[in-house]
Amino acid sequence: MSVALVVSDATSGHDRRDTLISLKDAGKTYDTRSGPVVAVEAVSLDLARGETLALLGPSGCGKSTLLMMIAGLLEPSCGHIVINGAPLSGPIPELGFVFQRDLLLDWRTVLDNVLLPFALIGQDPKRHEQRARLLLERVGLAGFENKRPYELSGGMRQRVAICRALIGDPDIFLLDEPFAALDAFTREQMQLDMQRLSLDKPRTTILVTHEISEAVFMADKVAVMTARPSRIHQIIDIDLPRPRNMKTRETEAFARYITKIHGLFASLGVIRG
Repeated sequence: MSVALVVSDATSGHDRRDTLISLKDAGKTYDTRSGPVVAVEAVSLDLARGETLALLGPSGCGKSTLLMMIAGLLEPSCGHIVINGAPLSGPIPELGFVFQRDLLLDWRTVLDNVLLPFALIGQDPKRHEQRARLLLERVGLAGFENKRPYELSGGMRQRVAICRALIGDPDIFLLDEPFAALDAFTREQMQLDMQRLSLDKPRTTILVTHEISEAVFMADKVAVMTARPSRIHQIIDIDLPRPRNMKTRETEAFARYITKIHGLFASLGVIRG
């Protein structure tokens, strides 16, 4: 199997009518006391419905800024972002967002934390309780519904946060390094859990990470990003069959993707030695 590389302004061959997220020369510059700071340079990419994109790059390179722009939580300084054919003008309601910290409320039960989005908008959470219990079961938390977050491990808390982000059945799912604080074993289990959670319907997903193996394992496309000011150096199509499991990591194809991405970061001076 060969490793295909696609430059960042390509559409990767999918029908543009299937494009859900489209960026054209989108960038972000912050005004500071010492002058303007460019966090993200002009980024152009298309992401089709149901695809998973990993934004892969060194810490502090602007990955999270780009994700916040796509979520409608930060306004681009230049260029434009189109979601489902319409220009992005603010936060997207049909979106689930998982942050690095789980942000759970310790005075609410696990089940009530998952149902929190409905309580915040004045809907009856009990109408969605069956779905909440199903999501918790899929991530191995059946039986923990009445526990409090402080009674859970870090990995369990993050699973609850992911269930909360998915309770509204969003079409777009954004994850900002959600496994960064977890140990290696828990991190790998969470990657498998994420696949299990996508069984009910395919979602257009964007994952921010600085772990090369995580990006290759979870994504359909990996955007290799430069150090700040961030830009997409190349987009790599990951042609590995799904569902993926631990044996996927042992294949020659998986190793070739890892080697290729290591080489790209070495060429950018991100990895030295």
